[in-house]
Amino acid sequence: MRIILSYTINFDLEALKDTEEVYEKVKLTAEQSKIIQEISRFLSEIIKLPDIAIKAMTWNAIREWQIRNNKTIADIRELPIGKKLNTVKEIFCIGSKILKTMLKRPKTKSEIIVDIAFEKAFKLFLDYVSKNNLES
Repeated sequence: MRIILSYTINFDLEALKDTEEVYEKVKLTAEQSKIIQEISRFLSEIIKLPDIAIKAMTWNAIREWQIRNNKTIADIRELPIGKKLNTVKEIFCIGSKILKTMLKRPKTKSEIIVDIAFEKAFKLFLDYVSKNNLES
């Protein structure tokens, strides 16, 4: 079932631009890039943001997770599937919080849409993991 939302989310364009500049410097593996590409395309359809802004927010979320946990994104590949999924969920939550800081008023409806989008995107990630047997 696909939800069509007609509410427009307003973002601080300067904050988005700063975030995009960080992303342009990131180097990802082919697998990471593919997953991020699919998820960012999905999120941009719901949230109506350019793909680069979503990718940049994703990188910032990954970077914040790395700092909090004193690990690199490469370390996630070595985790058992349960911990790997929990880690990815944590990164999704960080990304959602980052995106919410860029919202303009009124925020309440926009925050709900961001939450829905990230929950649906995490489900997309779970489907991707299931289809591609990324358990190891």
